[in-house]
Amino acid sequence: MIDPSALESWWAGLTPEQRERAAAIAARPAPRGMAVDDLSASMLVAGLPTARQVWTGQPEHLVEMLDEVAEFVRRASDSD
Repeated sequence: MIDPSALESWWAGLTPEQRERAAAIAARPAPRGMAVDDLSASMLVAGLPTARQVWTGQPEHLVEMLDEVAEFVRRASDSD
C-alpha cells in the first residue's frame, strides 16, 4: 500500500500539463507504459512505486504506472 500523503504531495506538485498526461496514462488498461520523462521522474522522486517494463524498442514504454497510483490519479483528476 502506498502512503496516501505521498500520493497527495506528488499530485500537488504536478503542473497542469503533467496532471493531464498522468490522467491519460491512468485511464489506459494495465500495463500502463510511460516514457522516462519529467512525469515518471516525479513519481520516482516522490517514492511512488513503478514497474520497469521489458524493453520493446519503444522508448515510451520503459516505466509502468501501477494500479494503485492510477486509481488515485483517476480520483484526483475527477475532483479537479
